[in-house]
Amino acid sequence: MRVLLTSPPQPTHSILPEKIKPFHRILRWIGGNKTILGLQPPYGLLYLSVYLKRKNHTVVVKDGLISSTESIVNEIKKNQIDIVGISSVTWNWQEAKQLTYLLKDLFPSIKIAIGGAHVNSEQKNVLKECSCFDYAFYGDAEESFCKLVTDLTSKKKPEVMDGFAFRNGDAIIGSEVNSVINDLNGMLFPDRDSLSFDNYRPSPLFYRKLPFTAIFGSRGCPYKCTFCHTDPHVRMRSPENIVEEVVLLQNKYGIKEVTFYDDTFTLRKDRIFKLCDLFLKKGIKLSWSASVRVDTVDKEMLTQMKKAGCWRLLLGIESGSQRLLDRLKKRITIDQTRYAVDLIRNSGIQTSGMFMFGIPTETYEEGLKTIKFMKDIKLDYINVCNLTPFPGTNIYKEVVNESGFKGFERMNMFDIAYLPTSMNESQLTKLIRKSTREFYLRPSYIFRQIMNIRSFGDILRYIRGMLIVFLK
Repeated sequence: MRVLLTSPPQPTHSILPEKIKPFHRILRWIGGNKTILGLQPPYGLLYLSVYLKRKNHTVVVKDGLISSTESIVNEIKKNQIDIVGISSVTWNWQEAKQLTYLLKDLFPSIKIAIGGAHVNSEQKNVLKECSCFDYAFYGDAEESFCKLVTDLTSKKKPEVMDGFAFRNGDAIIGSEVNSVINDLNGMLFPDRDSLSFDNYRPSPLFYRKLPFTAIFGSRGCPYKCTFCHTDPHVRMRSPENIVEEVVLLQNKYGIKEVTFYDDTFTLRKDRIFKLCDLFLKKGIKLSWSASVRVDTVDKEMLTQMKKAGCWRLLLGIESGSQRLLDRLKKRITIDQTRYAVDLIRNSGIQTSGMFMFGIPTETYEEGLKTIKFMKDIKLDYINVCNLTPFPGTNIYKEVVNESGFKGFERMNMFDIAYLPTSMNESQLTKLIRKSTREFYLRPSYIFRQIMNIRSFGDILRYIRGMLIVFLK
């Protein structure tokens, strides 16, 4: 069967701030002909692709962030596509529906499946909302989507499966639970051949070396932060399996750096030690980064991670107010954060802190307290956003009926989708801009980063990063 996998094409304004547009030429020069900031491949589609190809299906992958609707339509015509699989998150949900309406109008007989983070929370309800979707997949869809395509090839009717919904006449039949793949070691590596590495470039302060890619060493997270909709079923790949992928990436693509997209990389200390030991014993020279919780690292672990090539850790700090951390059910303390940042810095690994403003009941004064905190703890980088209450999260249930909830159409990369009653929109916007500028424009910070410059590429990354700070 001939399959097209895609994400919805995006209007430029939803992925590129208006203020940055006049600086396209500079950004393309600095970013290696890449204007869009922090662009990474749609790895979910690449996982689906490799499973389909193993069953001898013909697969075309189109990334909506770099593809137009016209190019998707042309691919369907050229390759006589039988089924389209669309991956959607909440902020491009409207575009996913618009694409589906168009495709059904142009190709009435084509089958369309929808999946992705938005569908993981809404499940079979997406079929009720949009009559043009024939199938919906939620959870780990690699095996279930491949089974459907194979069954359709053999003219078999769809079967009931976990994480799958379909139409049967006027009825919608679907599971009430997401599908879960428990043995991640048995999974195939994503089909990186379907999309060129040249199309992508990570955010300027997110990498050191190129070529760069991401590895998913685990799925799921046991913590229950109210703003997160990650699956609570934790499954981990073995260190040996991860090393196998790393070796493939280096030998086939010349990869020099990876980031681990695990929700919490350091959940199991013994696994981290084993992975680092394998890197060192096999002589793997690799620059890498990962995301951790402040309460899951210690000195011994960090020392070994540094030896094995780790240069940066991403920390979900969120706020400088203990009251707000407790409200988010982060299960960490301000003191734990201070201690962890000091530990990581002393080990020689750089730190990047993630913060959010606009937490329910947060005041402007508490936001200022967070800005002071992020400067006091001597982080190397920060990533700041406004809180977005995505469907499937506990915080969504809390605020969906509040006047400050702006709806799905505001859930993009730049708009404010939720405004707490405790502050106005001007204050929230000011906190976001004030935090990045005050953090990055400190003379002491700038001097420290100058001392970290090791190459001309570092200079270009810093210039690009500063442009983002000024133009936000």
